Amino acid sequence: MKRLACLAALTTLGIGSAYAQSTVTLYGRIAGGLDYVTNVATPEGSKNNLRFGSNQYGYSWFGLKGDEDLGAGLHVVFKLESLFTSGTGEIPPDTIFTRDAYVGLASDKLGSVWFGRAMSLTDETGWYIDPFGEQATGIGNFAFGRAWGPRSNVVTYNSPNWSGLSFRVQNGFGGQAGNFPANRQFSTSAQYTLANLAVYGVYEEIRDANGKFSDLYSASREYMAGVTYQLSAVKFYTGYQALVSSGADTVATTFNPYAATRSEQVWLGASYQATPALAFQAGWFHGNVNHGGGTGNLGVLGTTYNLSKRTFMYLTVGAMFNGKNAAFPVETAESQPLPGHNQQGGYFGIMHYF
Repeated sequence: MKRLACLAALTTLGIGSAYAQSTVTLYGRIAGGLDYVTNVATPEGSKNNLRFGSNQYGYSWFGLKGDEDLGAGLHVVFKLESLFTSGTGEIPPDTIFTRDAYVGLASDKLGSVWFGRAMSLTDETGWYIDPFGEQATGIGNFAFGRAWGPRSNVVTYNSPNWSGLSFRVQNGFGGQAGNFPANRQFSTSAQYTLANLAVYGVYEEIRDANGKFSDLYSASREYMAGVTYQLSAVKFYTGYQALVSSGADTVATTFNPYAATRSEQVWLGASYQATPALAFQAGWFHGNVNHGGGTGNLGVLGTTYNLSKRTFMYLTVGAMFNGKNAAFPVETAESQPLPGHNQQGGYFGIMHYF
């Protein structure tokens, strides 16, 4: 029994594997600092909030990823990745691997296919075309984080890169008998790179339990496109995003009290690598929601400083200028102001990769 237990342990660690070309990697990152937001709506009016900052610059996570070489350019791959909050050490309830939990096959010539929970194609595309890399302040504000996060019960195909062109397709299954559209998710994205120019596009649809597009910020169609251009030490960003729900089915929610059916935003931004350690970011975002949902403008400035190859300090400040009826927050989907009120905020801290 002791020998069997030892063998099982070695096999789990990959030491007892019959395939020598197999690797498993433990990795992650952790961020923490301070965060300040003005004009947060409360039952008594508007209040300012100084708090610990865990995930404003980006979520902390840890994960395992593996690759087994089957020969002839074919690999078995897997990835397990979980979020956690540095301020409390908590993992989101009910889900261990909140970002990724997939296994699949990868071919040097044919691309890869994954089976299981994976990050959305909209999340990845947004990271590339947002000058702030999808921080809490950036392109997520006017969409209340619609593009963010993982998608469950999905099959994801990732094409090879053909002379700068690649694409991805992702389908999520709702699993409801007799109602294939229920809770279904489908998306496709493409990327083309030519020298210093990169062009991105993505489409995603998420349906509710009835197979309808009933919620502008959670069960809707999303269109997003963007362009980046690298000019010496400066990188320029521009993009467009539209969320569309069904006029006949859309319901009012906390983020959409007027049951709007369309939300759009455009943005311009730039990043500047002043030195190998010091970088600056700037961006301007404009959002508009129909059916009286209002408009907003968001200005953001940021900087990072590398202490080492794996550790850097960050500082981001933003100001949200809301029009009548609008209550867009300066940090995505959290601490909204009262309708028509402006809001400022900022966060700084340290992030370490391991």
